[in-house]
Amino acid sequence: MKHNLKTVLTLFSMLLCFSVFAQGPPGGGQGGRGGGKGQDRGGKPDASEILSKLDTNKDKVIDKDEAANDKRGKIAEDFDVIDTNGDEVIDLDELKASLDGKKPKKISAKKLLKEVDDNGDGTLNELEVAVKKKLELMDHFSEIDTNSDGELDLEELKTFYDNQEQPKRKNKD
Repeated sequence: MKHNLKTVLTLFSMLLCFSVFAQGPPGGGQGGRGGGKGQDRGGKPDASEILSKLDTNKDKVIDKDEAANDKRGKIAEDFDVIDTNGDEVIDLDELKASLDGKKPKKISAKKLLKEVDDNGDGTLNELEVAVKKKLELMDHFSEIDTNSDGELDLEELKTFYDNQEQPKRKNKD
């Protein structure tokens, strides 16, 4: 009889332990953070959630001051990369694209000129383009340089990138 009692108690203890551990930590595994989405569950962060948290003035965009409040620091650090149109704010579409790892929708000629123009003359020469390894500009330099002055100015860059986007729009229709 003693042997049966020990077996029953051992089995009961094991079942009790399994049921306690199977329930997980208190609070449903959320670590006391509540039932949020995205990062709280360990998944990708949700762009609209991030925008609503960082957009303190409620203008539906994140400016550089608001980006500085990002606890991870990634938005402030990558602000110029995420701001694909160069308007100095990040909107929901730009934020979604950056989280999805997609390429920017539109290349800002103004932003590109500012980034690549090492001598600050407002134009790009072949050396500046090569140093910054802008392969697309290197490959099409003479095509982009419509006035054949050996420099790419803002209007030439805008025209080139506008023409690059045209075929993509036509294919979607």
